[in-house]
Amino acid sequence: MTDHTFGIAFPGQGVKREALVAGLNAHRAHPLVSRLFATFGALETDDLDLDDTAVTQPTTFALGIAAVETFIGSVPDVPLVLGHSLGELTAAVCSGALDVESGFQLALKRGRLCRDQNSQRPGAMVAVVGTELDDVEWLRRRALAEETGILEIAGINSRRQAVLSGDAVLVAKAVKLADDDCLRTEMLPISGAFHSPLMLNAIPEWRRAVESAEFRQARTPFISSIDARVHTDPDEIREMLVRALLMPVRWRDSVRKAAETGVPGLLDAGPGDTLLKLARRDRILTFDELAGSPLAGTV
Repeated sequence: MTDHTFGIAFPGQGVKREALVAGLNAHRAHPLVSRLFATFGALETDDLDLDDTAVTQPTTFALGIAAVETFIGSVPDVPLVLGHSLGELTAAVCSGALDVESGFQLALKRGRLCRDQNSQRPGAMVAVVGTELDDVEWLRRRALAEETGILEIAGINSRRQAVLSGDAVLVAKAVKLADDDCLRTEMLPISGAFHSPLMLNAIPEWRRAVESAEFRQARTPFISSIDARVHTDPDEIREMLVRALLMPVRWRDSVRKAAETGVPGLLDAGPGDTLLKLARRDRILTFDELAGSPLAGTV
């Protein structure tokens, strides 16, 4: 049975290494994944430096596109798309607002910019799990009182999970304070302080890259996790992609917006199951794995 009522959701860079490896092995024959290997001069998965943001971001993008094209088709007939952080770029392509080649080039550019920005001023990101947002803000302010620098709430993933992003020393301070308060933290597998003011210097070059790409009216509604609104206008989608480097990810609000549209659920395109796990915390919408959904194999 084919069910085209679910939307599609794409994760960001915070995907674990083993999930990326599994995705690369599963989609090795896909043209975009083959292009990824060729771009980095890799013959085998082990040849790709998946600890390098400049490699990880285009890899995550390519695997999201490969999953959709493999299990649904190049023109997915779904009611909406959305993405978490980097996943917004994948979602923009899936919406039809941007072609795959342009999206891939932007993923390469974004990865390099993020890596270069981190080399200038090292940053980090940590998820604070199992507590309310006001507790995370209490933690953040106390860390800033002890260390000078930048530390921001970079993402609200669920009612009881938020992400802090900023200078590496401040993130370490926040983790120590969280330990003292018996709060659980999880360092993200990301080298950089994304969705924080530390990304400001990358914005001009990123804007030039995004504005040089050709955008068109989206055929599928695109929910931005920056403003949690539905977009189809190409200029609006372009601006959301630019601002996404600096602005916090409002994932919980975005899933709520998807629910408001009437979709019964979302499919996690992967790689990995990050979004599936987040969905279990709030249960706003049903989430399923794209590969295991009724849509898979219906092309």
